[in-house]
Amino acid sequence: MSFRATDDGWLDMINPAHAVIVGAGIAGTAVGLFLRRIGWRVTVLEARPPRERPLGSHLSLADNGRTVLRDLGLLAAVDAAGTPTDRISFYDHRGREIGSNNQVSTLIRRDRLGEVLREAARGAGVRIVEGERVVGLRDDGHDRVVATLADGSSHSGDLLIGADGVHSYTRRTMFPEHPPARFTGALDGGGSAPRVDGIAPDGVLRLTFGANAFFGYQALPDGEVVWFQSLLTGEVEVVAGPRADPMDRWRQRLVELHGSDHPPIPAIIDASTGPIIRWPVHDLVPPARWSRGRMCLVGDAAHAMPPHDGQSSSMALEDALVLARCLASAEDVGDAFVRFQQLREPRVATVAGLARRTGSLKFPTGARERRARDAVLTMFMRAGVAASEDVSRYRLRWPTDSHAAARSAPDQAGRPAARTGPGDSPG
Repeated sequence: MSFRATDDGWLDMINPAHAVIVGAGIAGTAVGLFLRRIGWRVTVLEARPPRERPLGSHLSLADNGRTVLRDLGLLAAVDAAGTPTDRISFYDHRGREIGSNNQVSTLIRRDRLGEVLREAARGAGVRIVEGERVVGLRDDGHDRVVATLADGSSHSGDLLIGADGVHSYTRRTMFPEHPPARFTGALDGGGSAPRVDGIAPDGVLRLTFGANAFFGYQALPDGEVVWFQSLLTGEVEVVAGPRADPMDRWRQRLVELHGSDHPPIPAIIDASTGPIIRWPVHDLVPPARWSRGRMCLVGDAAHAMPPHDGQSSSMALEDALVLARCLASAEDVGDAFVRFQQLREPRVATVAGLARRTGSLKFPTGARERRARDAVLTMFMRAGVAASEDVSRYRLRWPTDSHAAARSAPDQAGRPAARTGPGDSPG
């Protein structure tokens, strides 16, 4: 491969390769940004039209994900679109603090994070095609991969990356025998209250293992209180994806679930207005291989991350950087995909395991189970917070010399940072 340097320090390939990415979410746009950094041409295909973007709730972006955004030059923009969190505090349903994580994070609406990434991608020369659903993928084993859209048009590239989420069409096409994502029975939701008496902005995200369900909230600088909630449900009609419901339709059920939880949780529910965004939680057994031929999976399409530890978005960002580094340093696309999976699989398994252990404590099914859960919560949170802090301290680096990125092996693509304090970023 031959390169020429640009004025902004990125690289342009003399004969640039072309990547087609399915999905313009966090993983897809971040991969596109990193591939542009090594001079690739990039086309991103997104099924959802722009008018559907606002359907999203808040997420907590951990420091390992913030580090990747800093590398992309986007951390300031993301922080400006979100709210800083200086501490995460954990409580039992009586209001007793059982743990605290002092890692810095960012509370941000998913659609706002996505918009920052999409705007940066377009500015870097990534072509994003929205409202066009992929209905066919073909890799004939030669030079091009072809994605066919519902309108009959097609896009071809030197490789294709499936970043199309837990229900990935790309994954189903690559591995039709692999079992689909499984609905776990958990339903997550999020809403807001304009103001709640006694709650002032203090940079703390408060998470409660409630008597019957899980609840978290943080006050924004303008006084608005944003919250999210998890419950077990048998409602099979919600398994298709996120939807918005009037708050009044859910208020009574939330009162019943959280009425015995500590203040101010009942007051937050009572003061909430507007819609509640709710979405089903799915789990996925990762396929044995994340790639086939010139197609590769990334993010939730490869390894759906349980939402119980707030790492889904950060892991997608990590994937994007590592995959691009593997492609930059390999002569063969297939070798790059294999190396990407080798590097990411252990990390993914560790983080997903931690999230599942946290999720197992969110939903006591009766008084006896709740007493047993509460008896181990403090001990669990002590170990869980330490493990979560280690996860957040993980650091990935893109070489400061763009030419080094095109020739460097990615063996040292990521490592835990030293325990030097919250937000530290050792070189």
